[in-house]
Amino acid sequence: MKLISWNMRGLNSPAKHKMLKNMIQKEKPSLVFLQETKGNSTVLEKILNKAWSGCHSVSVDASGASGGLAIMWNPQVLSLQDFHASHFFIQTTFHLIGTNIHGHLSNVYFPQYLQKKLDLLDTLTALNSNKTFPFWICGGDFNIITALGEKSRGRSTLEGDSIDFKDFIHRNQLMDLQTSNGVYTWTNKRRGPQHIASRLDRFLISDNFIHLGGDFHNSIMPQVGSDHWPIMLQWLRLGSKCNRPFRFESFWFSHPHFKEVVIDALKSFSPPAGAKMF
Repeated sequence: MKLISWNMRGLNSPAKHKMLKNMIQKEKPSLVFLQETKGNSTVLEKILNKAWSGCHSVSVDASGASGGLAIMWNPQVLSLQDFHASHFFIQTTFHLIGTNIHGHLSNVYFPQYLQKKLDLLDTLTALNSNKTFPFWICGGDFNIITALGEKSRGRSTLEGDSIDFKDFIHRNQLMDLQTSNGVYTWTNKRRGPQHIASRLDRFLISDNFIHLGGDFHNSIMPQVGSDHWPIMLQWLRLGSKCNRPFRFESFWFSHPHFKEVVIDALKSFSPPAGAKMF
C-alpha cells in the first residue's frame, strides 16, 4: 500500500492539475491526502477525477482563499466510509480490500494559532479514543515540530505546541515515521541567512501496525509547485509481491551450522523448471 500526502498551496491552476496527475501516474498510490487545496468541493471533485481516472474522493471546502482538504483513493485497493470532517481534518474508516485489515485514516491541516492547534489535538484524540478498528494512520501538514533538529534557522526555541504534540503521539500510541532521505518538508524559499526549513509534514501510525509485519518506508518526494514537499509512505506487507533483490550477508558464514542449514534448505526446495533458481 502506498500513501502520499501533500500541502499543495492551491489546486487552482492547470499547471497544478498537471503536477498532481503526473505524480499519480508515476507513483500509482493507493491513497492521496491533499491539504490547502484552496477550492470548493464541487470544483475539486471534477479536478481530482481528471487527475486520477477511476478514483474516489471526498473534500472539504476552503475558507475563503485558505484551507481546503481532500482524500483520493483507489477503490480497488481501499474501501472508505464513515467520514467526519472540519476545516482542519477529514477522518474516515478504511478496509484494505482482500484482507481483514480495518482502521482509521486522518488527513490533517493544522492551523497557525497555538490554542487552535491544541484544540485539534484534543479533537483527534477524542475521535480515536474509542476506535471501532485498531489501526490508525494520521498524515498531513501538522505545522508543528517536535525537536529543534527538525528546523533549520529561524527561532531556536520550541513552542508550547511541541510538548503537547509529543504528548499526543505518546498518549495515542503512535509512531512518528522518519523520512529516509532528509528531514525538512517545508521551506520559505529564501536564500542565504534568510532561508528557513522545517519538518511540518509527517505520517503517524499506530504502533500496533508492527504486529501485521512487513516494512514501512517513508520518504520525501521532489518538490513541485509548492513550498511543501510531498511525502510518501510505502507499506510492503508480508507476502506482497516486490522486486527487492536478494542480499547475501557475509557474516552468515560465521554461524557454526551454516552449511547444514543451506544443505537442508536446498534439499527441501524444488524450483519449477524454467525458473532461474532451477
